[in-house]
Amino acid sequence: MNVFRPHTLEELFRIRREVRGTLFSGGTDVQVKIRSGSLSPTALIDTKEIRTEKIVKNDGILLIRMNTTYSDMLSFDLHEFPILQKIIPTIGSTQIRNRGTPLGNVCNASPAGDFLLSCYLYDASIRLLPTERVVKVEEFIKGPGNIALEPYEVAYELQFPVMNNYLCFFEKVGKRNSMNIATVSAGILLKLERCMVKDIRIAFGSVCPNVFRSTELEKKIIGSRFELPVFKEIAQEYSNAVSPISDVRATADYRRKLVRNLLIKAYFELGGENDVQGS
Repeated sequence: MNVFRPHTLEELFRIRREVRGTLFSGGTDVQVKIRSGSLSPTALIDTKEIRTEKIVKNDGILLIRMNTTYSDMLSFDLHEFPILQKIIPTIGSTQIRNRGTPLGNVCNASPAGDFLLSCYLYDASIRLLPTERVVKVEEFIKGPGNIALEPYEVAYELQFPVMNNYLCFFEKVGKRNSMNIATVSAGILLKLERCMVKDIRIAFGSVCPNVFRSTELEKKIIGSRFELPVFKEIAQEYSNAVSPISDVRATADYRRKLVRNLLIKAYFELGGENDVQGS
């Protein structure tokens, strides 16, 4: 198997035109797939030698570029993205965070991807080169391990809009506290105004072939009072809407129960039954 290590984007584009290889940076997903036999690439293209300005905030948009690791993210000022501050420390171990990349997590397209869940909450986009295509991450993900990337394209940048004055909730349920693949994960962004739900975004991981987010169900909550009966009712609707599988981590029925219970837990952690922000 050939391994290529381009040092510039131009060199990378040339290799992509000439070679049908698998791109990687940290290799935390690719190496596991090769070892398990689920991936048998004819060539590997290692992008780590390509120098980029890794993280940039420009006109209210957070840009996360190729070869940015999770540890790079944690060293950046993420106070405007509190849910990323919650999610990133739960990903793998320190060693994994030193090598793994948000772009790689998105391109791996696993419904259990922790960082991928945040992309759905923020309606994040991904910029592809050299075509300069910019598409929503939700549209870029076609299914487990399946992405809308042309053979000659490269995933270069994630784009997250700043969303001010949102409360956030994230929880990952699994069988251990570290190096944990989610049995179910849940993320919520909530904006309140005078105890009313002005906006809400809810996403679940590991309960469908893709990360699950339903704008139709979210619309049912927007405009409602921030109160427990509303969350209990919508929690049951989410439990009915997801389509989990049974596997070694959990049964489908257990995952549905987790979806319901996590939404009710989120209500209390977001300030329910207490004085809430925006009241």
